Amino acid sequence: MKVDLADLPDQKYFTIGEVSNLLQIKPHILRYWEKSFKDQFSVKRISNRRMFQKEDLLSFIKINELTNKGLNVKAIKKVFLEGELSLNIDIELIASLKEVVKILKT
Repeated sequence: MKVDLADLPDQKYFTIGEVSNLLQIKPHILRYWEKSFKDQFSVKRISNRRMFQKEDLLSFIKINELTNKGLNVKAIKKVFLEGELSLNIDIELIASLKEVVKILKT
């Protein structure tokens, strides 16, 4: 499943249900990945609910891509530890590119 980054809503926090709907991944899988990759997520709890940021969504997308390629959690952790894959995607750059696209469309 391919997610278009330009289609992500412009909001600061997302509930696990919203992330599940956007990425079409079941919530229990997202919770499992959150637990397995604690260092990759900056989960904030508001009223005892998980709230994810856009960086977290991008991390979920990357983890999903790697699992679809056949890697298990242990192998993905090894890839992260070896630094072969960076999950840090510049959100500000994406926002700037969205603005450029809007200007070019007009």
